[in-house]
Amino acid sequence: MKITRIMTATTITTLGLFALPGQEKLQKPALSAEEILEKSVAATGGREAYAQLASTFAKGVIEFIGQHLHGAIELYAKAPNKRLLVTDLEHVGRMRQGFDGKVAWIEDPIGGLRRLEGRDLERVRLEAEFHRTLKWRELYSAIEPAGEEQVAGRRAYVLRLTPKGGKPALHYYDAETFLLVRQDLVQDTPQGPVFVRAYLSDYRDVGGVKTPFRIEQELPVGRIVIQFQEIRNNIPLDDAIFRMPEEGPAAPPVKP
Repeated sequence: MKITRIMTATTITTLGLFALPGQEKLQKPALSAEEILEKSVAATGGREAYAQLASTFAKGVIEFIGQHLHGAIELYAKAPNKRLLVTDLEHVGRMRQGFDGKVAWIEDPIGGLRRLEGRDLERVRLEAEFHRTLKWRELYSAIEPAGEEQVAGRRAYVLRLTPKGGKPALHYYDAETFLLVRQDLVQDTPQGPVFVRAYLSDYRDVGGVKTPFRIEQELPVGRIVIQFQEIRNNIPLDDAIFRMPEEGPAAPPVKP
């Protein structure tokens, strides 16, 4: 069941104990880190378009290549900082990870329902920040240019972002479109730190904001592909769906 435990810690989440691979090849970019981030905000819709978003619902399919595992995935997010990720895998079961603005929790067939603390809480808190793209000055203690690399045959600017209370990650932005195309991080799991490389693609306009519909994750145990089929913004979401079941109503998400 090791694959399932690592999968739960990495996918139910979509740095630091060792050097990130590829650092030695990086060179200083032509633009500052701040310029790259602001150009990325503008390329995906701009601050005004982001500020008009209050909630997001996404659903799609998830497949663990080579592991004969596949299923459905749904994401519910609400401003300012609420989030619920639900994954249903054949032969594994249903997994949920939620954050109601204060309490982070996870429920899976192996570990059951439990509250998240420490680094796990900080990670989920960062992921749940609905306007994280706009709030990079507040959320990260350090943002550093880390050179350039090739991603899928295209030049990309690399930034090292260190969240407050968390571990650094490398973000790769296409040098022409300024879309985020790759992320490298180390995810803590019950089996220890696991290196995760994620590729983001298939960007589409969703209510004025360009959003990746495809995410491919590379892990030591294999590759995970998430393909969203539907993403919708500004839909009504009840706060109850984000609460830990033992601390609030166990109301299931209402299908938008």
